[in-house]
Amino acid sequence: MAMRITTKMMQNTSLRNLNINKARQEMLTNQMSTGKKITRPSDDPVIAIRALKLNSSLDKIDQYYEKNAADAASWLELTDAAIATVNGILSNDIKANINQICNSYMKVKDREAVILSLTNAVKEIYSTGNADSAGRSLFTGYRTDMPLTMKSDKFEKNVITEQLTNAAIDKKTFVKTGNLKSINEGNFMSQDTTEYKVTTDDIYRIRLAYGEVDIEVAERDKDGKPTKYESNIDIGFMSDAKVQGNSAQISTGSVSAYVSVDVNKVPAEAVFNVNGQEYRMVKGETIDSTTTLPGGATNSLPTGVTLSYGEDGTFKIVDTNMVPNETASIGSTITKDSSGKSVVTFDEKFKTSLAISDYYPSGSDDNAYLSVVGKENANKLTYIADTGELLLGDNIKKRLSELPSDTELRVTYEKSNWKENDLDPVHYFYTERTTKSASGKDKTTKYNENFLADPSANGKQIIEYDVGNNQSLRVNTTADEVFTHDIGRDMQEVVEMLKEYGSLEESLNTVESLIKSEKYDGDELKRLEEQKAALNEAMTRVGDKINKRCQALIKDGDNYFERAQLAETDCGSRESRLRLVQNRLSMQQTNFGELVSENEDADYTDLVIQLKSIGMTYEAALSSISYVMQTSLLDFVR
Repeated sequence: MAMRITTKMMQNTSLRNLNINKARQEMLTNQMSTGKKITRPSDDPVIAIRALKLNSSLDKIDQYYEKNAADAASWLELTDAAIATVNGILSNDIKANINQICNSYMKVKDREAVILSLTNAVKEIYSTGNADSAGRSLFTGYRTDMPLTMKSDKFEKNVITEQLTNAAIDKKTFVKTGNLKSINEGNFMSQDTTEYKVTTDDIYRIRLAYGEVDIEVAERDKDGKPTKYESNIDIGFMSDAKVQGNSAQISTGSVSAYVSVDVNKVPAEAVFNVNGQEYRMVKGETIDSTTTLPGGATNSLPTGVTLSYGEDGTFKIVDTNMVPNETASIGSTITKDSSGKSVVTFDEKFKTSLAISDYYPSGSDDNAYLSVVGKENANKLTYIADTGELLLGDNIKKRLSELPSDTELRVTYEKSNWKENDLDPVHYFYTERTTKSASGKDKTTKYNENFLADPSANGKQIIEYDVGNNQSLRVNTTADEVFTHDIGRDMQEVVEMLKEYGSLEESLNTVESLIKSEKYDGDELKRLEEQKAALNEAMTRVGDKINKRCQALIKDGDNYFERAQLAETDCGSRESRLRLVQNRLSMQQTNFGELVSENEDADYTDLVIQLKSIGMTYEAALSSISYVMQTSLLDFVR
């Protein structure tokens, strides 16, 4: 059946084709102006989907390459430069000065120069530890807003807990010089010192990370002069509690007990089982051998032993039969389970604290070191505040040395006086810091509580950057890897020994000048000659002490240098790895950029050809349509 084509139909078809041609021209014009194949997803869904995936991948690569990797590279470069500075100071300044001291005791000016050089070297090392990257401290772990050291002198109470092993016990040479360092023309006759009174002793000690530690005056004389000291310092070793259900075993040197809580009693009762004998008490109660037990039971506690159950849930056994006295303590808590039943939880470890025998504010008092010398002082444990030393009598040293090498020695003490460049303890130890709040009240902040539960945590606060898909890189070096307290403490000891030698030399010069003056004879001259001999003997012994200490420090200095060198090598290896990652990211960025361009970008050459073609077609269409539009049905009828 034939179909009649009307003029109107031809006109409509022509106009529709013209509009399609114009739409195509518009699309090509948009591509030309935007440089993109599509302006909306509906233009080409396949290209749109690929664009989303490719751009998402490219954005990630840009983030990794241009931001994360670049920031990591900056951090590592600054860290590497800081550690290199430390290595330079250790090798060129500290090691050189220690070697110089070993070769001679030096003239006064040379000795003063070495003292100044060592002091400045330590300051520079610790100042280097405050290096930062864009305001973030490099060596302080997650606390990037805190410097490594104290920025100025200040008074701030910090309760510090050091976690050590018996490897921390070392030996110190002590030379008894009496008042030889203070001899002058006005007092030499009152200083009864001969060369036979100058003695040398080896003393075992545990040196704390800090000196100038807090100490309290316990008693004063009528003139207000301190006669007795005490402190809240606590030293002890940690042992497994052997927890079984609601019971745990703790012990001192002479008493072993199972402790438990009777949760069926209200208030909860503590139970000590000592050699099969049970001792019950409520919170806050203490019993000893003189306490009458309920029901008139016989108290078989040994004399000198005290049991207590603290309000905070702490069990304690105080044993004064041991020398020094011991206190075993363990904490407990009572909670409710889902059924409402009371459950007891004990600490996994308990601490056996050793009582300190003597406290001294300063190590300048010979009696401080002599307090642990000899068999009569074998059970003594002495604390010196300004030097931060715990001195061990022979028996105490033997006992601690016989502990397993992995046994944790825990020392807790207070320090409030801080000097500029002191290492901040919050980066190394469990610390309770007391500051003033905005309202003026004391506010205590605890740092590194996890150290007490896990000493192996070792202060590591690792910062990692994502530098690729499922790929991260450590950027920071922690303070303990480079900046140890021992560096400063060792150099401080060398400086003090040099000053001691210098003081003896000054006294010797004074005595020799008095002898040469020929103003004295008889007993006075004899006393001066005795003091000259004593000073020569003391200088020889102190010189030997300096030499011995510096010989040991040459080895220690190598250890410090090796530690810092290892940290520098580790940092350098991470830099090398990062450069490889950056090279790969750069290639990926280029490749993905090309893929995005191929998928989205329009081909200008092709667009120009198509636009030219579509323009010609459009002009031809206009010409033909104008002819069709001029005719109508009437034209055919005529």
